[in-house]
Amino acid sequence: MPPKPCAVTATFHERDFYGWVEQQCAALRDHDSSRLDWGGLQEELEALGRQEYRELVSRLGVLLGHLLKWELQPGRRSRSWFCSIREQRRAIERLLKQNPSLGAKAADALADGFETGVDLVLRDTDLPLRSLPATSPWTLEQALDPARLCDSRGDWDDALA
Repeated sequence: MPPKPCAVTATFHERDFYGWVEQQCAALRDHDSSRLDWGGLQEELEALGRQEYRELVSRLGVLLGHLLKWELQPGRRSRSWFCSIREQRRAIERLLKQNPSLGAKAADALADGFETGVDLVLRDTDLPLRSLPATSPWTLEQALDPARLCDSRGDWDDALA
């Protein structure tokens, strides 16, 4: 005789996330801690923190990949690369300003983002992996500096000078 299947009861959090959020917000507004799903709230708050870190890594990957291409292929520099570098620098600055505690994870984010940046370079160019640095040649501050490498303080024409 086969074993009885385990009955798994999905929590409200799992069955209706939006409804759960509304319920938790109402409990918070009412200052009613007895209605709070402490475990679910902890899980969601930790997920929000991970999401901010992932965004930082993703944006660093694009920035570092384009900086590598800018440095290693000066003859192929384009307005698109310039705009991408400018956009990512500004977005990362905003993200770090809105989340100052992310700065404590900057070294990890730079290393993780650099791996993604290398993949971008390999996908977009004919450069061999062995021609690329093993680790980021720039600190976070250097990569974000609009006057360094690709001068993104002004317009596209200024960056080529």
